[in-house]
Amino acid sequence: MNIHSVKKVSIICLLSMVFTMFAGSAAAQDGKQLFKDNCASCHKIDKKSTGPALMGAKGRWAEAGEEELIYDWINNSAALLGSGKSKRAAAIFAEYNKSAMTAFPKLTVEEIDAILEYSNTPPPPPPPTGNGDVADAGGSGSKGGVKMWLLILVVTLVIVTFAALGVRKKIAYVTAAQNGEEIDEDKSMMDKLGSWILRNWLFSVVIFVVLLFTGLADGLTRLASIGVYEDYQPSQMVAYDHSLHAGTMEIDCRYCHNSVEKSKHAGLPTTNVCMNCHAMVHETKAGTGKEEIAKLHTAAGYDADKMAYNLDKKGNVITGDPIVWNKAHNLPDHVFFSHKQHVNVGGVDCMQCHGDVKTYTLGRVSTLEEINALVDDNADLGLVKLTKPLLTMGWCIECHDKKQIEVGPTASNPYYQEIHNRLTLRPDVYKKIKEDGEITVKELGGWECAKCHY
Repeated sequence: MNIHSVKKVSIICLLSMVFTMFAGSAAAQDGKQLFKDNCASCHKIDKKSTGPALMGAKGRWAEAGEEELIYDWINNSAALLGSGKSKRAAAIFAEYNKSAMTAFPKLTVEEIDAILEYSNTPPPPPPPTGNGDVADAGGSGSKGGVKMWLLILVVTLVIVTFAALGVRKKIAYVTAAQNGEEIDEDKSMMDKLGSWILRNWLFSVVIFVVLLFTGLADGLTRLASIGVYEDYQPSQMVAYDHSLHAGTMEIDCRYCHNSVEKSKHAGLPTTNVCMNCHAMVHETKAGTGKEEIAKLHTAAGYDADKMAYNLDKKGNVITGDPIVWNKAHNLPDHVFFSHKQHVNVGGVDCMQCHGDVKTYTLGRVSTLEEINALVDDNADLGLVKLTKPLLTMGWCIECHDKKQIEVGPTASNPYYQEIHNRLTLRPDVYKKIKEDGEITVKELGGWECAKCHY
């Protein structure tokens, strides 16, 4: 074989290898897309979900002596079960509580092979969950770190100051000894301080006044902050992520807080409400959340591997310890507040009091600045800019003073249609209220003490 023939054979082999690599890559890409389009809702690659793990699926059917029947199973599982010719199909059907598998009659043998080939590739490790950020949000976050560094800085400055004073004292003694001056070593530090104050009385008075007013200002600021819990985020047994559920998945708030329209309390979801989804959903698409969802399974008495609840001999569910949620929004016992009244009658949007919950992880108390920043971008929700600290009495009465009410014969809320009808019977009162062309909660009695304190 001459050199030209060797070159031709080499080029042909190289092109064949490149074509094979690209063909394999294309098949893998096709398998990945086919898996996402047809299988991902019920199957994971490397673990059980609603259905069995797909990694090694073809091998398991081959071990059962039914390698070719896997195609019939995927195309039409019900038909294969009905034929009675597959023990493997009957075993899978029984293992998964006789849940019928969706038929995929349009998938060809080549497409099924592409899915199975893709499924035999181990998935990459999941990204960091960020649970550390959630845990820190309750207390030991960046604010705690800043306070610690400030404390260390203050302690260091105090130590350096005392060390400098000690050095200064020694130098003063040495200087006095060299000049032949008498040294009174029995004179205490307080005596020296008193002498210094008398010599510098004007400067001492200025320092005293500054410290006095600084202390008073700090004390008044601390008193004003009593009962103010802005930016408060308690820890929870389960690290529930609002940004995932209410944000990404767009689950309506009322699904979990289902009494917000019919009770003074918005309500917290029971474990059974969570299990409506998490009996099937055991982790996020990114492979995170397994530990938190497992806590729900334990509380509900659910075995994720068996996809069934744990039952005793009488058929009752064996539950674990209940999930205890720590309350974020706390009002004093002497304050009456009704979600039903504000949501149904007042038409107040949740963001007016709770901020943009879709951006939160654990439940938290928002801040006035965050809520005011939402007003301009959500003009259709009727949000009001306020100035008083969140969840304080000043905040409530300021909102009642500014919040306008749609009152009239065509008002969207029948309650305010009735208010309008009654006001028209008192023209003197109605005229006074309508002088500025607006009606606020205050003008309808929203500032009466008995509305909130009785």
